[in-house]
Amino acid sequence: MNDVSRKIIPIFLLLVCTCLLGLHLQTTQEAIFFYREQQQIFLFDTEHVLNILKTIGGLATICAQFVIQFFKVPLIGSLTTALIGGAAGWLSWLTLRKIHPASYLLPLAFLPILFQYLYLIKDSYHYEGLIALLFETLALSLYSYGTRKCNWTYRTCIGCLLTIGLFYTMGSVAMLFALSILLFDVFQKNERWYASFIPLILLLTVGSLCVLGGSKPDYDHVFWMKDYVAYFIELEPFYGFSWQVALLVMLLFFLSRYLDHVKTYLKALVTVALLALSGIYYTRTALQRMNKDFYTLMQMFHYIDTEQWDAIISSDDLNYNNYLHLNCLNLALSHKGVMQTDLFNYPQSGIQSLISAYQAHIEESFLFSQIYYHIGITSLAYNFAFGASVGITHGSPVMTKLLIKSHLIYGQYPAAEKFISLLEKTWGYREWASSQRKFLYNDQAVENDPELGVKRKSLSDNKDLFANIIGLLDNLMILLEENPRNKAALDYTIGTLLLSKDLPAIKMFVERFSGTEVLPTLPEPLQQAVISYAEHDPDYCRRYGVTDKVLSEFSLFRRRVLELRHARQAVATGIADYRPTFWYYLMFSK
Repeated sequence: MNDVSRKIIPIFLLLVCTCLLGLHLQTTQEAIFFYREQQQIFLFDTEHVLNILKTIGGLATICAQFVIQFFKVPLIGSLTTALIGGAAGWLSWLTLRKIHPASYLLPLAFLPILFQYLYLIKDSYHYEGLIALLFETLALSLYSYGTRKCNWTYRTCIGCLLTIGLFYTMGSVAMLFALSILLFDVFQKNERWYASFIPLILLLTVGSLCVLGGSKPDYDHVFWMKDYVAYFIELEPFYGFSWQVALLVMLLFFLSRYLDHVKTYLKALVTVALLALSGIYYTRTALQRMNKDFYTLMQMFHYIDTEQWDAIISSDDLNYNNYLHLNCLNLALSHKGVMQTDLFNYPQSGIQSLISAYQAHIEESFLFSQIYYHIGITSLAYNFAFGASVGITHGSPVMTKLLIKSHLIYGQYPAAEKFISLLEKTWGYREWASSQRKFLYNDQAVENDPELGVKRKSLSDNKDLFANIIGLLDNLMILLEENPRNKAALDYTIGTLLLSKDLPAIKMFVERFSGTEVLPTLPEPLQQAVISYAEHDPDYCRRYGVTDKVLSEFSLFRRRVLELRHARQAVATGIADYRPTFWYYLMFSK
């Protein structure tokens, strides 16, 4: 192989690997990048940055936050992550080729990065882990270059400085670096290679002191991968493969010197095989580790944040057996103004299809805050938004926006101003935050705003009422009393009544509000419910808004049910075309 080929082939393989990784990330992890952006706030504030830099691994956190803030822009997440992986792979290659220039093994340089990408499928794995590995490969490359002509004393000093520097700036990845330079010196047969134990011993000493001094909670945080995994996640062995493989690859490059006599075409086949096997393993493992329902939920959160309601309604990934998915769907139906008419066009399963039972998960707080805000129960929306903001270590821009709007609705302007000032220090939300200043200390502006004004009109006389002490239906009734034009509250009131199949409550609601400003006309599913409890009194039905068309449809429906029962045929199958009706739901839903 000539010198030109030796230079071109690695670069070509690097570009191929990076492009393939970027394409796969965009296809399989796009929603995760959007979700990560919603789970942190990066502030262009000196005090904020310095406070994080003071912590062990603080620079990794700052770098990760800085990068993640741009993930709200489509394609940026996958492109940036692929480039970081490509850079780390290339830096690894620069070190590995000094052990032995086996170009055909170059795909192995990407294996540690592949595992990092597999970790990132779970949002509980912090992006800092990928950033830390990039800096580790950079430090290892600098060490391999900078110590070539140094005696063992200078080499050891450089190793100690880089190890401790990595530890304080990037966290526990310093352990991988310390082990890597030890292997590198052994494989290179450097002068007094055993001196490379000194950086490792120094790291063990410093890390232990950090644990004993309370700077880190345990040894897994200073010497292992726990530093980059959420505190509530059990550190399974899989999370260590990235580092273990990095050390194994160094050994394989060392052993490759005994295969120099192998034919060139065989080496080419090895390269192709490595690419194929790595790709197959990566794609299969990614599929296995992906929680499809949770990934879809992250997609829905992005659509909610960007108000892509049609994308939610038309999504093929919705699992109708998942209550949170149904919550997103029904929220989209309400925003589109079709919940009252189209509710039963989609599978429903009780009131939890509107708002599921709270299990104290961050994802639920994200979603419920949006639902309650849309309905107009601002106190509960604020409660969930604040809980989500506190529960996420570095805050949430989406939840902070909702906190600002909630404070403006309540007229709590100093608190709103505080959060506005916070978001004005961000890149992606600065303009929006500044646009909210026109509402500060200006009740007239709030009341005239089409969004905030409607929400303020829905507040009860007792503005400090903690809405969670009463049931959802009671809350909705308060909203309709205060603001009869609250369309979202009416959507969820009708939805709650229908999905609960509470015919006496439906009767009371219809008799109280039919023909009023709240309910000038009855949507068709509600008409079907009226017939269900008053089928023998057509005059009553007509008096409360049931049309002759719906009465006629019910006659046909009733006749078909009776015929099927008489013929002892499956009723549910025989009236399948009535699925989008309250009658079908009333008969067959659990």
